[in-house]
Amino acid sequence: MPLRELKKAAVRRSLVAAANRRFHSHGFERTTIDEICADAGVSRRTFFRYFENKEALAFPHRTERLERFLALLDGADESPNPVDGLRAICETFAREYSANRETILAQQRLVDSVPALAAREHEIDRDWETAMAATFQRRFGGGAASERRARLMAGAAIGVIRATMRYWYEKDGKPDLARLGQEALDGLERGFLS
Repeated sequence: MPLRELKKAAVRRSLVAAANRRFHSHGFERTTIDEICADAGVSRRTFFRYFENKEALAFPHRTERLERFLALLDGADESPNPVDGLRAICETFAREYSANRETILAQQRLVDSVPALAAREHEIDRDWETAMAATFQRRFGGGAASERRARLMAGAAIGVIRATMRYWYEKDGKPDLARLGQEALDGLERGFLS
């Protein structure tokens, strides 16, 4: 990575770290952008080069995670069954979430405690659902019937993902997330009542 990009990444990491320290010690609403900037040693102007607002700091990897998810989904085996691609992705993300369990759980507690962040999380879920539907539609071959099928599949998939993650959060991240994910995808693929 070029030096300039390394410096930009360092500033971004510094802002995220400063924000997380403040959010978890003082609360999200009581933390100001000015305090975050002071802790990170940057100006407000610099802050706004990296983040749209304070809420964006609570989801610093939003775009990168979605892009990575879609790249993995696009790169998955060209099986007509989209669940096959989701299974491989489940394993990858479960390993990462489990390895960063404490950070992920703290992040979710923060999101759950602030209505504005919970609303932002809902927007993120919609973004993922829309992107999944577009990927599934390409896999299904296009056309109105494919669009409907893709949208239904994406909606069901995001619901299964969200319910699985909620369960994992509520159980303090102790269950095997990869196993939970595979069981949820089994239910999605075969129907939960079969």
